[in-house]
Amino acid sequence: MEKIIVIVAGIAVIGLVVFKLKSNKEKTQSKVYQYEKEQAIHVETEIITLQKTGNDISFSGTFEPNRESKLSAEQQGKINAFYVDLGSIVSKGQRLVQLDNALLQQLNNIDVQLQNANRI
Repeated sequence: MEKIIVIVAGIAVIGLVVFKLKSNKEKTQSKVYQYEKEQAIHVETEIITLQKTGNDISFSGTFEPNRESKLSAEQQGKINAFYVDLGSIVSKGQRLVQLDNALLQQLNNIDVQLQNANRI
């Protein structure tokens, strides 16, 4: 007896779901504009003219670059000068920053001292 009740309840649920889906489909189809392919469609046009508006218009959003590059330095050091601004277009090989040469000179001096010590 319980099996019959479960089966009947399942069929009833399936029937309700099918009925609801069918009614939703009919509602959405009634909202969609159906046009006749052979009948012309009326279109209104306007000529575009340049006009000044008194209102300031602002938009918010996010800009994403077409291409993105990850930059890393070959040497560590203090940056003395920037040659480009944030958001500037740069080309391959263009100088971006100037590093402090004091650390590089110290490293070169140490290399020379090591080479001289190895000769002895």
